[in-house]
Amino acid sequence: MAFVPYLMFPGHAAEAFAAYADIFGGTVESSRFSDVPPGSGMPALPQEQMGWILHAQLDTPDGARLMGSDAPPQFADPTEPNGQVQSGVSVAVSRPDEGAARALFDRLAEGGTATMPFGPTFFAKGFGMCRDRFGTHWMVSVG
Repeated sequence: MAFVPYLMFPGHAAEAFAAYADIFGGTVESSRFSDVPPGSGMPALPQEQMGWILHAQLDTPDGARLMGSDAPPQFADPTEPNGQVQSGVSVAVSRPDEGAARALFDRLAEGGTATMPFGPTFFAKGFGMCRDRFGTHWMVSVG
């Protein structure tokens, strides 16, 4: 059994998944809310949300998978602080050597925030944490 991260975005999933495909390689398959057939039982959405991503899946050349979608704010969990902000989870990724891990960290942190700069730790030759420009939290390590 494998666990697959499923990321939620407030309207920019297409941009995020295009960036992740560029960073990690692979292809993205996706559908939009406008693809939902009439009579499906899906609640109606405002026209400006119809082009949002209903489901996206990135499969990378090394066999990893990342999934996600846009989350219309009207369906937000009222118990989640700040609506749909990705605040309680990080996606952990490792690379076999320090150079590859550092390069991945730098790409993910570009335009975002490095919450723990990449560097050596007592448990890894290299480790860092960041929140990318789309709001996704990442933990990158040498492994």
